[in-house]
Amino acid sequence: MSGIRIHLLDARLWSDQRGWGVRPLEAAGLAGVPLGDLHVVSLRPGMVRGDHHHDGTEWLLITEGTVEFRSRASEEEPVRSQTLEGDHPVLVEIPPGVRHAIRNVGERTVYLVAFSDRERLTTVKAPLI
Repeated sequence: MSGIRIHLLDARLWSDQRGWGVRPLEAAGLAGVPLGDLHVVSLRPGMVRGDHHHDGTEWLLITEGTVEFRSRASEEEPVRSQTLEGDHPVLVEIPPGVRHAIRNVGERTVYLVAFSDRERLTTVKAPLI
């Protein structure tokens, strides 16, 4: 999917009666590496985030819920769409230059943890949705 890597985290999750836990930096291969950026955002039902590309790699941890993830690596490539859903987190690795957008197609707010190994990713608007 446009160079996008989807990391299913089932083997990396731990859980008990309180819920689940995961170490996303370890899953991304960034354990012990200084992070350049880390932020958390919410995404209400029907809303879109992204619709851009960056000059560096970005990882998105989708905590749970149902989202449509769209991407396109180049003008020659078609827009690709994938629905990601579940009660467990999914980690999406987005290479530099890949246009991407994420829409909440579920009925509840989705929370995203976004991080990169660069201090500041340059963002260029590149609408897909």
